[in-house]
Amino acid sequence: MARKDLLRGLILVALLCAVSGQFFVNLGDKKKEGSGEVDTRAAGGAGGSDVGAAGGAATDQATQLLEDWTAFIKWFRSNGGIISSKLTVKVRNGRQGVYFKERMRRGETIVSFPRNLRLDEKTAMKGKAGHIFQRLKNEDAFPDLIVILHLVHERSLGKDSFWNPYFKLLRTNYNNIMGLTEPQMKTLLRRPGCENTYNLGVMMRRTFNNFYEFYKKNVETWAPPEFLFSRDDLMWGFNTLVTCGWGQQGGNGDKLMVPFSDIPNHRRESAQKASNRGFISAAKEYQAGEELTFDYGLLNDAVLAYYGQPTPDCRGLKR
Repeated sequence: MARKDLLRGLILVALLCAVSGQFFVNLGDKKKEGSGEVDTRAAGGAGGSDVGAAGGAATDQATQLLEDWTAFIKWFRSNGGIISSKLTVKVRNGRQGVYFKERMRRGETIVSFPRNLRLDEKTAMKGKAGHIFQRLKNEDAFPDLIVILHLVHERSLGKDSFWNPYFKLLRTNYNNIMGLTEPQMKTLLRRPGCENTYNLGVMMRRTFNNFYEFYKKNVETWAPPEFLFSRDDLMWGFNTLVTCGWGQQGGNGDKLMVPFSDIPNHRRESAQKASNRGFISAAKEYQAGEELTFDYGLLNDAVLAYYGQPTPDCRGLKR
C-alpha cells in the first residue's frame, strides 16, 4: 500500500465535514422518490389493501423512529448531555430530520455536549476490544481505520453496545457517490460542471480501497471472529465516518464521532453553525414544525454533490 497516496486521501477525508444527504435521483433515472412527511395515521377509505399496508408501514416507521429518539435522549442525558425537550425527529420527503415541537426563542439552549461522549480512537482503546485496537496501532494502522473498525464492531454488538441508542439514529445504508457503478461514474464525468465531483468520488473510492486492502492483509489474517467483517460492513463504517465524523481539535486530521452533532441535516447559510463542542443555542427564533438544520461550512459544491445535495455547479445531481 502506498502510504503517501493514502495520506493524501486521509487529508481529503479530514477536510470533509458532516452532512446528512443522499442522491434522491440516481444517474440515468428521472423518477424521484416519493415525497411527503411520514403520516402516523393509518390509511383508510377506498385505497384498497395496498394503501392500507403502506399506511401501516409508515405508521410503524414513525413509531419506531420516535421510540429510538426517546431512547437516544434518555441515553444522551444520562451521560451528562443536555438536549432541548422541544426537539423531535420526523421523516419528510424521504429524509430524516430534527424538528421543533414548539416555539423556541433565540438564545435558548438546543444542546450541550458532554465531553465523555466521543467515539474515537481513545474510546476504542478503552473498550473490551482495546487489545485489538492497540495491536492495530502498534502495526501503524491509520487512526481513521481504527475508528472505522470501532464503529463496525460496536454496531455488530447491537443492544450490547454502549453506543446502540446513538447508532439506531444513524442511517443503515448510504446512497451516495460511493455506490455508483463505473458506467455511472463515466456518465457523471460527462455531465457539465461535474468534473470536480467526479474527481472527489475517485479520490474517496481510492481511499476506501486502500483501507480495505490494509484490513485484508494486516487485520483479517489474525483477527478474532468478531472482527471479521465484509466489504459492505467496512463501507458502512467508512461512509459513516466521512459523513458524520469531525476532525480532532488538535488539527491532526484524525476523526471522531460526536452524538447528535451529526443528526440535523445540512443547509447552506443556515442560521445555525455546526459544532461538536460546548453547547449550541438557538441563533434565531424557531416556530413549531420548523426543521433544525446546521450549516456545516462545506468547502465547495463538489463536496455537497458528493452527498447528493443540489449544487449550482453540478445540476445532474440535484434532487
